[in-house]
Amino acid sequence: MLSNSLISYRLLRYMSIGALSLTANLNVGVNAFSNSYSKNAFHSQRSYSRSTSSLNGLASSGDVTTSASSLPSAAIDQTSTLTLLEHINLNVPNHDHILDFYIKVLGCGLDPRKAHNVEKGSGTIWANCGASQFHLPHGEEAQVIPGSIGLWYDDLTPLKGRLASYDDDNESTNTKPFAQYSFQEINGKDTVRIMDHYGNIFYCRVGNEPIVSNDPNQSEEIMRTVQQPLLHKDDPAHLEEYASVAETYGISQGQTTECKGISYVEFLIKEKKAPKIAEFYDCVFDAPTTVFTDPSTEEEVAIVAFGSIDETTGRSSQSLIFRESSMELPPYDGHHIALYVGKNKDDFEQAFKNVLEAQVVWVNPRFSDKVDNVNTAKKWKQFRFKNLTDLRVGKKIHELEHEVKSAEHDSWPGK
Repeated sequence: MLSNSLISYRLLRYMSIGALSLTANLNVGVNAFSNSYSKNAFHSQRSYSRSTSSLNGLASSGDVTTSASSLPSAAIDQTSTLTLLEHINLNVPNHDHILDFYIKVLGCGLDPRKAHNVEKGSGTIWANCGASQFHLPHGEEAQVIPGSIGLWYDDLTPLKGRLASYDDDNESTNTKPFAQYSFQEINGKDTVRIMDHYGNIFYCRVGNEPIVSNDPNQSEEIMRTVQQPLLHKDDPAHLEEYASVAETYGISQGQTTECKGISYVEFLIKEKKAPKIAEFYDCVFDAPTTVFTDPSTEEEVAIVAFGSIDETTGRSSQSLIFRESSMELPPYDGHHIALYVGKNKDDFEQAFKNVLEAQVVWVNPRFSDKVDNVNTAKKWKQFRFKNLTDLRVGKKIHELEHEVKSAEHDSWPGK
C-alpha cells in the first residue's frame, strides 16, 4: 500500500516516464478468461511506474492475453492491493424476474440474511456466487451497467439447458426471467451471453485454472477459498425460519453455487479517458493496472487487477475493465461496486488517506455509513467515493460509486 503523501510523487513519476519511450516497459497482462496473442498486437499507451504486469481483457468482444514469453522480465507482484471485488449493487423496481433470474437461471444462491424480504415480497435481495454477491435493493428505476458483467462456471452445460428450456415461450405466455440469450465462441472460449429484462449483460464462461501463489500467507486465490452465506433447503433451522422460501430457493448443505463468482465488470467510458483511469487506481490504491489498444476494435482499454496475479502470465483473479467508446453513453444511474482493500486495518486506513488526499471521499445519503474523516472510517471500517478524477488537475472523468471495505469489516466473507 502507498505510504503517506505519495500521490503527488507518483504523478510526477508518471509524467517523467511519459516523456520517455512509451514502449520501453510494455506491460500487457490478462483477465480471468484468456487466449494467446503476440505482444506485437498491443500498443502501450503509457509505461507505468510499477514493474508489474496486470490483467487485460475484453469483456464484450472476447478476452486477450499475451504469451508468457512476451511479458516483461521484471518480477510480477503476486497479489493486488485490491483484495476482492465483492458485490455489484443494482436497483430493481420489484422482485419480478430477479429471483428466478439470479437464483434459478444464473445459478447463484440466496443469502439467508435477506430471505425474509423474499417472504414479504419486497426489500433488498442478496444473490451470492462464491465470494461475491449481487445486491438488489428496491429502486423505482432499474439500474443498468453500461458495459457487461463476467461470471465464471466449472461447466456451462446446466446453464445452457436452463436457458433453452424457455425457448417454447411465446409472447402471450412469456415467463422468461430474462430478455434474451445466445451461445457464442469468443476467441476460442465457449461463452453464454445473457441480457436481463433491464438491459444488464452477462457473459458466462468456464473459469481458468486456479492461480497458485508462492506467498506462504496466501497460497490460494481468495475468490476460490471463501464463500458468502447460503440458504439451505435441508437445514432445519432455515426451514423453520424461512419455510417455503428455503424449499424454493435453497440449495443442499455441502453444495456450492453453480455460478462460482464475478470475474470482471466492464464499463464503457468516454474516449481518451482510459489512461487517466488506470493512473487513478495506480496512484491512489497502488493497484496493478495496464492500458492497451484492443487490436480488433482499436479501442483503448484500462484494466485494474484484483486478487492473485499469475507471475508467469499476469492473469489476475478478478478485474475492473474500462473500455473507451465513441457511443453516446447514458448518464450515471447510481449503480455501485463494493471491494475490499489490503490485508489489514493499516492497509485500509492508508487507502482512505489516499482517497482523502485525492479529494474524492463521498457520503451517500442513502446509507448509514457517513464517513468523511479518518475516525469515522475506522468506526465503520469502510468508506465511499464516486468520482474517478484526473489527479493532475482534479477534474472528474468518470462516475462510479465504490464502497471500499477493510478486511477486518464484519461482512468479510473470509471470517
